[in-house]
Amino acid sequence: MNPAAKRWMLRFVKLAVCAGALWYLSGKVTFRDYARLKDAPDLKQRILSEDNDQLVILDSETGEDRPVFSDDLAVQDQLKPSQRPIERGLFFIIRTANWSWTAWAVVTMAPSSCILAWRLRYRLIMQDIAITYRDALLLTYAGNFFNFAMPGTTGGDVYKAYHVAKRTSKRVEAVTIILLDRAIGMVSFLILSAGALFIARRQEMLGDYGKWVSYLMVAFFIGCVLFFSRRLRDLVRFEHLLAKLPLGDKIRRIDETAYRCRNHPIKAMNSLLGTFGSHFLGVTVIFFLARGFDIHPHAGESVADFYLACLLSTVVGQLFAAVPISVQGFGLLEAVFYRVLVVGGWATASQMLALTLSFRIVQIFWALPGIIVPWLGFEAPPAETDAADIQTA
Repeated sequence: MNPAAKRWMLRFVKLAVCAGALWYLSGKVTFRDYARLKDAPDLKQRILSEDNDQLVILDSETGEDRPVFSDDLAVQDQLKPSQRPIERGLFFIIRTANWSWTAWAVVTMAPSSCILAWRLRYRLIMQDIAITYRDALLLTYAGNFFNFAMPGTTGGDVYKAYHVAKRTSKRVEAVTIILLDRAIGMVSFLILSAGALFIARRQEMLGDYGKWVSYLMVAFFIGCVLFFSRRLRDLVRFEHLLAKLPLGDKIRRIDETAYRCRNHPIKAMNSLLGTFGSHFLGVTVIFFLARGFDIHPHAGESVADFYLACLLSTVVGQLFAAVPISVQGFGLLEAVFYRVLVVGGWATASQMLALTLSFRIVQIFWALPGIIVPWLGFEAPPAETDAADIQTA
């Protein structure tokens, strides 16, 4: 199969996954408000109007309008954790959102790009590749923008790798650092996910997702031990095997760049801690947005418990959303949020969707400054040759 056909097939798969997610959510999310009554708690009755403690509903059995009072509504003991006596639709949730919480969410997201720019420059300096903080920040903003603006989720990485490689003779090492920068983000999501599960001691919050996090964590530690073990490398003659591969010299330099992290444990740890800081900002953004959409701790749960639920939703959701089988991880992120927040009884499906969509909007808002980066000195790489340049760097 030629490369063009593969690209189109991958795009078709991504769109198909998004379409499947939309179809699934269409059965869970509502645009209008519904009520559940004591005499039939499993049925949702469309709310036509509200007046103090009286509602007018469209009876789903007779198709006629009829008034009901607050005493007629189902009590929570009759309902599942994800159900409510009155379930608000997206229109009401957005219309009545507390925008002060939303403003705090937008402000909280601001330092994230600054931290990621510091991390990028820090890791490049570890490889003796000089880059100013200004350039690192501009590349980070541009990378964030292209990750949203271009098909797939790697357009920003291609952009950053292209321009960093142009500014050094160590092109292979520079491109490898960009790839490692993305990998560190995924590793930090994995570590935070495992840590949150350990603190919660409640894997049922994630169900099968929690098991997969555990499997990935075990695989990650085994992989690290094998990769960084000098004895194992000598035993299997790892460098000799690399030399026999096509483009063996370039692969060897990629391997050396990654392996060199073993010689800088403190710097590598500082880079990871910076990444944790960026992720906690994202979790706090989710927490603020959730409060803005009236998602809050329920009876018997504390604010700390709710923040932990937001932490699990965000880090595990981002981890699974990184799997390139949908556009911007749509559907995969929502699946994790649904499992934690909706099944866990923190939110309704409509609130959950409003939360994930607004989180993406906040991310896009802070990615928009990347539009001006080409005007400030970083021209866009050629659309047809940038990937090839990086692969042959």
